[in-house]
Amino acid sequence: MNEDMNPDKGKDIICYCSGATKEQIKALVNNGVDNLDEISRITGACSGCGACDVLVLELLAGDVAHCQVA
Repeated sequence: MNEDMNPDKGKDIICYCSGATKEQIKALVNNGVDNLDEISRITGACSGCGACDVLVLELLAGDVAHCQVA
């Protein structure tokens, strides 16, 4: 796919199963969502293969600096 046509360009995808982005999860945390189950229910993250669990937990803990998205 041409990178200019990629709708996810500029977004840090956290969960490739659901398409949840770093920005979406940070917004939820900033708005008071404080547990993994609620983030999963709202975004679908952490409900598939499990590869994003650590990244979501880092965002939930406010450790944005260590949350490196591939």
